[in-house]
Amino acid sequence: MNEEVPPERLRASDSDRARVLDALRDAVADGRIDMDEFTERSDRVQAARTLGELPEATADLLPAERQPIRLDPQPVLALMTTLSRRGRWVAYPDENVVAVAGRVDIDLREALFLRNHQRLNITALFGLVEIDVPEGVEVRITGRSFLGLRTTTARASERSRPPVLEITGLTLFGLVRVRAPRRRRRLGLVRRRRIARRDPA
Repeated sequence: MNEEVPPERLRASDSDRARVLDALRDAVADGRIDMDEFTERSDRVQAARTLGELPEATADLLPAERQPIRLDPQPVLALMTTLSRRGRWVAYPDENVVAVAGRVDIDLREALFLRNHQRLNITALFGLVEIDVPEGVEVRITGRSFLGLRTTTARASERSRPPVLEITGLTLFGLVRVRAPRRRRRLGLVRRRRIARRDPA
C-alpha cells in the first residue's frame, strides 16, 4: 500500500459501493428518504471512484458507529460503557483505543490497513478490549501490563511478508484479547485422517 495516498483518495471497490447502497435501501424502506432522493444518492454512489466520495451519501442517515464506510481517524474511548468498531473502516497506522472500566470490541476482518505494519495503542484500565483479526495476520504484543492480561490465539503466519498487527500500550487490572480465525485447512486434514483411521483402504 502506498502510504502517501490519503485514505479518501483510495479506489473504492464494488463491495464498498454495495455497502452504501444497502444502507440507502434500508433508509427508503423505513421512510427516511423517498425514492427520488434514493435515486439521486445511489447514482452518486455508483459513479464514485474513491472511498472519499462514499461517506457523504449516508452521513445524515446513520450514527458514526453504523456507517457503512468509515474514514475518521478518531480514537475509541470507552469510559464505563461499551463501544465497537466493525464493518468496513480504515485502520490508520497508530489507532488509539482506551477502555476505562468499559469494553471495546474491534473487528479488523473487513478493515482496510493503510500499512503492512499496523499498530494499536491500547490502554485498558479495569477494562476489556477484544480484537478480531483476519486470517494470516501476525500479532505482536508489546507494551506493559500490570496485574492485567493480554492474550492472542493468532499463530505465526505462513506468508513471507504477512501483515503485522502490533498491540502496544498499558494494561492495568484489565484484559486485552486478540482472536484469530481457526485454520480450516488443518481442521479438514485432521478430520480426513480420523476418517481414514476408521475406514482403512
